[in-house]
Parts: sequence; C-alpha cells; structure tokens
Amino acid sequence: ITIGSMYHLIPRLFGRTEMYSVGMIAVHFWLATIGTVLYIASMWVNGILQGLMWRAINPDGTLMYTFIESVEASGPGYIVRLIGGLCWVTGMLIMAANVFMTVKRSEAVSQQPIPQSA
Repeated sequence: ITIGSMYHLIPRLFGRTEMYSVGMIAVHFWLATIGTVLYIASMWVNGILQGLMWRAINPDGTLMYTFIESVEASGPGYIVRLIGGLCWVTGMLIMAANVFMTVKRSEAVSQQPIPQSA
C-alpha cells in the first residue's frame, strides 16, 4: 500500500499527471512480489528444517545432528533467500530510477486549476 501511494503521490507533488513509465512500475511490482515470496518461503523452510534437525535424538538421548550440520543443511535456503533479496532490491532500484525520471523529465508541467476562494 505504501509503494502504491508513493506512485500515486509523487507525480502530483511535482506537477505531473503520471509516472515516467508504467512498465517500470509493473516490473518493480513483480520483482518485489517474487522477491518477497522467495525470501519468506526460504526462511520458513529453513526454520522447519533446522527445528526438525535440532529435535531429532538418538536412542541414547544424544542429538542426532550437530548445530553445524543443521546450518550446512540450510545452505540452499540461504541461496534462495539471497536471490529473493536481490530481486526485491532490484525492484526498488527500478522504482528509484522511475521516480528520478518522473521528477527530472523535461515535459511541460500539467496545468491543474488552482482552487480560488469566492
């Protein structure tokens, strides 16, 4: 909701009618959405994996896996988390470029009527 409201307000604050590129908004949306899903899902899967490894015990009551083994098993999840974070950051950089181009573009400023008191 916050990002959407920024996309609505930024052009109006600078006298424009719309953002520089609607296509960049769509790319940002999908990168941020996919990045967030990958990030959250990988953390959830790693949490379940580590929890199950930490509670597994041998018949004599000792732990079946060491802490280091549980961290090593989480490696693929960390890679997915990195990819998700990079997708999200890339989307935010695209948003920053879109905002910059909206503010700096050389088109004529829209002439909106200014309300006058009677």
